[in-house]
Amino acid sequence: MTHSTEFNCNFIDGAYLEIKGDDQDEFIVECNDLDDPEFTLTCEIKGNQWVRTPHRYFIRWKISVFDKNSKNLLFQQSYDCKDQRVYVAFESNALGDTLAWFPAVEEFRKKHGCQIICSTFINGLFKDQYPDIEFVEPGETVHELYAMYRLGWCYKEDGEYDYSKNVQEFKEQPLGQSAYDILGIDFKEIKPRLKSVSLPRPMDKPYVCIGFHTTTQAKYWNNASGWDEVVRFLRFKGYSVVSLSREGKEHMGNKLPKGVKCLPEGSLDVVINYLRHAKLYIGLGSGLSWLSWAVGCKTCLISGFSYPYSEMQDCIRIFPEGDVCTGCFNRHRLNQDDWLWCPDHQDTPRMFECTRQITGRQVIGAITPYL
Repeated sequence: MTHSTEFNCNFIDGAYLEIKGDDQDEFIVECNDLDDPEFTLTCEIKGNQWVRTPHRYFIRWKISVFDKNSKNLLFQQSYDCKDQRVYVAFESNALGDTLAWFPAVEEFRKKHGCQIICSTFINGLFKDQYPDIEFVEPGETVHELYAMYRLGWCYKEDGEYDYSKNVQEFKEQPLGQSAYDILGIDFKEIKPRLKSVSLPRPMDKPYVCIGFHTTTQAKYWNNASGWDEVVRFLRFKGYSVVSLSREGKEHMGNKLPKGVKCLPEGSLDVVINYLRHAKLYIGLGSGLSWLSWAVGCKTCLISGFSYPYSEMQDCIRIFPEGDVCTGCFNRHRLNQDDWLWCPDHQDTPRMFECTRQITGRQVIGAITPYL
């Protein structure tokens, strides 16, 4: 064994070990999970080679290096990120994902006492409210890292879950739990702190916001008269109705009900301001519903496309009644290239029956106590 052997270890995208030295030297590398002593990974490498664990999510690894011949311990490092630089990168640019996942980043920082660097696609929503977190733009190079974790839903090429990057089957649990799992934090539903918006109340008259449009037809409320019934009821009760959907009055054949004010596409600040002063928000399984929840507006979420556990629990959750097909989002991988995706009943009379079965009366009964 040469005296010039160097061991470089970090926890970026898994536990990583590089050995610099004589390429004839042989080593045994052991990676032990400090929280599960029975979980050990072992391999043999030579000088000027490196090894990385296949698990990209948080594990408290202990890395040990032994001389293959003498079995002497040459190097050991146990995970401890206190006061270290840890980078958490959001792989998804979806508004709902970001809002559901961001609190896990702050919980990780508080638990470990580390220096968090974080990249999201909407840093401006959080930057002023989380002064102890350093924000960078996605793709920006970050130096001198001790560890790095990536938050996202990952599949393999064959369409199966990628368990090297996600701990559990993410569609069988609440959206927010994915980030907590990746960061090794016990899940609890926490609303993120959002930027302060210095804008006046947008309307003197009391109003209700709605999110009418979304990203695939299966997410829409496909009851032909549902929205009209709810809007008429709200106007009868003295409320104006404002649509916050950026798609405008019509999108992919879906038209706003009469009597709804359409908010022109603009900054997120304007949308947040409308939600902060609204009596109620009624929407679908989309980022606007997550934004309403995060802002603190009472949120009514209409969906048969997803099971109720999928979204935030602090909401009025409208789900189909009776024996109808539901939860295709949780049972199948969404084909985002097919606007009319309905995996169980596409091109049949049962297409989109999950939300066609949700009535206006059902929604009106659920929201009335909050008006």
